[in-house]
Amino acid sequence: MIFLHILSSGIKKIVIKTDMRNSKIKTQTAFCLLLSVFSLLLFPFSLFAQQPIIDIDENTQNRIMATPVQNCDLNAHINVNQITIIENNNRIPAYGLYQNEWDTLYIRSKKLEIPFFDNQLKIMLIQEGNTPFAFPISGVISTGFVKNRNRQHTGVDFSVQKNEPVVAAFDGVVRIVKKFEEYGNTVVIRHYNGLETLYALLDNVNVITGQKVNAGDLIGYVGNKRKVLHFETRFLNEFFNPEKVINFSERKLQNNMLTLTPSDFISVPLVNVTPVVKQEEREKGEKEKGERKGEEVGKTLPESSKTTPVYHTVQKGETIYRITVKYGITEQQLRSLNKIKGDKIEIGQKLRIR
Repeated sequence: MIFLHILSSGIKKIVIKTDMRNSKIKTQTAFCLLLSVFSLLLFPFSLFAQQPIIDIDENTQNRIMATPVQNCDLNAHINVNQITIIENNNRIPAYGLYQNEWDTLYIRSKKLEIPFFDNQLKIMLIQEGNTPFAFPISGVISTGFVKNRNRQHTGVDFSVQKNEPVVAAFDGVVRIVKKFEEYGNTVVIRHYNGLETLYALLDNVNVITGQKVNAGDLIGYVGNKRKVLHFETRFLNEFFNPEKVINFSERKLQNNMLTLTPSDFISVPLVNVTPVVKQEEREKGEKEKGERKGEEVGKTLPESSKTTPVYHTVQKGETIYRITVKYGITEQQLRSLNKIKGDKIEIGQKLRIR
């Protein structure tokens, strides 16, 4: 369309420079103006036609996506001294309800039984003294929750403007900050009543795993790369319609008491959704798996299978919990390797990781 506009301008100049009769000049000038207006009218529609259609369904949730991507440290810019990080397991929301499961790598990795009573599950959303609910984004819904035989959409999509802030819907703790193939940059927050909310297709992330957040706290921005935010609600790793929780037209909670039944949940096969991780992180996990397998059968691993000791130097603001999350090991393993009894570690202290 731009080419047509330039072409029409050129034709106009040629006509003006000629000694043709006035009537012919007027006729061709009018034609050029008409062509320019037509080009401008069509230009926005050509841009609109190029916008991608975003759709995240249950197949996306359960597809193995292990392609490594470089430079995917989403929160390297965050000052850890200005945020609150949970230090031990008893501060993890609904830790016992999830059978002591706190998976910081996979969105859905364990099948848990939902505790229905008379085919109902009642969950209080806001208790007295808690920070109120916050609507997660200023945008409006472009794609709703869909549950039928032909197609399933496991959350809602918000149409957003450029650089829109995204905030936490309720108080909780960040469980996952990862980049996935089709989810893009993703944040999962577990709340104190056991609900989890998921925020996908983010441009920038402003939280880290293990960070305590309140309703309304900034977790990231969206709208620069794709004009959409994907939002989900879950309970015990299962999806359900976010409109059971939120009245999206009035931008408030439907009710303070959430009631769910078995028919509200989408039942899909449970397969680990693999985040995009760096090659070295995946290699570390494979080595640890080999070591654990050797321990289970009660045999010493052959010399060729033993790994070289890995050490970490404690930096300012780091805690035992943060170090275990960073390297994917348990707190018990770290304490055992370094004979740590209390919770205190010193800046510059050298810790053996494996």
